[in-house]
Amino acid sequence: MKFEPHRRRRAWLPTLLCVGIAVLAGCARTQPARYYLLSGPPELATDAPATARRIGLGPVRLPEYLDRPQIVSQASPTRLQLSNAHRWAEPLAQSFARTLLANLGQALPGTQLVAWPWRAAQQPALQIAVDVQRFERAADGSMVLGARWSVQRGATDSNPLLHSTSLSLPIAGAADDYDALVAAASAAVAALARDIAARLPPE
Repeated sequence: MKFEPHRRRRAWLPTLLCVGIAVLAGCARTQPARYYLLSGPPELATDAPATARRIGLGPVRLPEYLDRPQIVSQASPTRLQLSNAHRWAEPLAQSFARTLLANLGQALPGTQLVAWPWRAAQQPALQIAVDVQRFERAADGSMVLGARWSVQRGATDSNPLLHSTSLSLPIAGAADDYDALVAAASAAVAALARDIAARLPPE
């Protein structure tokens, strides 16, 4: 009977070891998430003359499958891959719209640019609405961006101009290089801004 406490301790040892190993294994698998932002040119200049043409950007819409914190990639034509370890630092639609606006400012110097929604006093001469269709790494390893966008002349224009842009850019990095992926995504937004600026109607 005097050895029973030792037997009890020995009986608990395998259980404690199993729990310890499970905890260590869980810690080894869990890595802190990394957060990313789209990059663009510096903030818009505010020295455009008061008589400059005013252009409004928005609304900018993204599909629901992209409306999430995880960075989305296409694993196959019918399957998506979401990364819990690599996430957007803010809602992607918000980051996309801000970066697109900054790039439009660079492509259209001397233009007053306003972000949607704007006040009645800021009603732009042209309103650009963007409906993003695709914005992810494709299964072939490229960065794709597909968007439909419209240009409306004033608030009462019932016949806006309709356009579309389709881009595919190489990603200079390995499949797990998310810095390279986000850099290519930022370059795609800049390319979209240049395409929009080039196809705007004259004043």
